Amino acid sequence: MGMDTAEEHFKNGLSFLAKDNIPDAFEAFRKAYESNSNTARYISYYGLCIALYTEDIETGLELCTRAIRTEFFRSEYYLNLGKAFVKAGKKQSAINTFRKGLRIDKKNEGIKKELEKMGIRAKPIIPFMARSNPINKYIGILFRRIIPNILGRKKREESEL
Repeated sequence: MGMDTAEEHFKNGLSFLAKDNIPDAFEAFRKAYESNSNTARYISYYGLCIALYTEDIETGLELCTRAIRTEFFRSEYYLNLGKAFVKAGKKQSAINTFRKGLRIDKKNEGIKKELEKMGIRAKPIIPFMARSNPINKYIGILFRRIIPNILGRKKREESEL
């Protein structure tokens, strides 16, 4: 099999995964992985589907971890490993993995959604104060919403010039 067919299987797998069709995604990623078992993307997604679809969660975790060791700078691999940890019932490992992924790409919506599903929130700005304390609340709004919006607006204005 050539690279084209492996890539086609991989793209089909992504499509099935987006539709939550795990059995077909598993088959597509398996074919891509078997065609080229050295490609980190194939390893990561096949590992995720092994963890989600089969009882062999440990193999899934192992493959997802192997992909990260190969290409540690891809936040989507941390998303896959984190989902595999969730399936394995290892919540703290999942949270740590998702947070590592966010350090690589703060805008990864998939990771944010997974953390939100788990009920994980950002730490309060002033950690020794209660989250509900008005000072903590409004400083948090200022630092996390208002200032980034102002900076983003300035960058957009500068790029338009």
